[in-house]
Amino acid sequence: MSVFLTGCDANTEWQLPWFIENYRKHCKLPLLFADFGMSEEALNLIAPVAENVVKTPSKGWFSKINALEHYSRMYDKVCWVDTDCQILRDPSAIFRYTEAGKLTMVKDHPWSTRRPELGDWYNSGVVAVEGPTPLLTTWKAEAAKGTYVGDQEALHGYIGGDIMRRVATIAEAPHRFNVLRIDLIDKNIPENPVIMHWTGQKGNDEIRRQMN
Repeated sequence: MSVFLTGCDANTEWQLPWFIENYRKHCKLPLLFADFGMSEEALNLIAPVAENVVKTPSKGWFSKINALEHYSRMYDKVCWVDTDCQILRDPSAIFRYTEAGKLTMVKDHPWSTRRPELGDWYNSGVVAVEGPTPLLTTWKAEAAKGTYVGDQEALHGYIGGDIMRRVATIAEAPHRFNVLRIDLIDKNIPENPVIMHWTGQKGNDEIRRQMN
């Protein structure tokens, strides 16, 4: 079975009604949740739509990797989607691009353009895996070094500009599955976007505008 997964804490749970509405409008696959420290109110909100909920043992962006690790042992294919992602069309076609043992991700075009010194970057707002994936443990170990500001930077640090390592790590999905807010600024929008990723404070402002 293929499933989608999201998660949040008390700071970002305000995005859940918006995220769930967009997801349910376009996708019929089960939606799983990771509880990173959500309020009781938010847990009650997701109860009618949550296929499963796991409380992760760690804080911050480590929790995303933990949640993917946990659910990848239970389902054939799992795709993580950040709660600041707007589902515009059925995203289930992303599972056509998974490969066992790899992380299926979309190239981060803005970062690859602005910080090209170590090659292409991949955005961690959407990550799909096919079955148990040891690379998740490797990613988490790299992040545990404590020299990175986020999970995306840790993964980029692990790949380190090594083309062969990148090929062994990443199964690239088309741009339409993770279109970033800055792609709009750069006028780099693919045809028929599936997921629009409203990153940063300006992205939060856009989400609030849509919710209101």
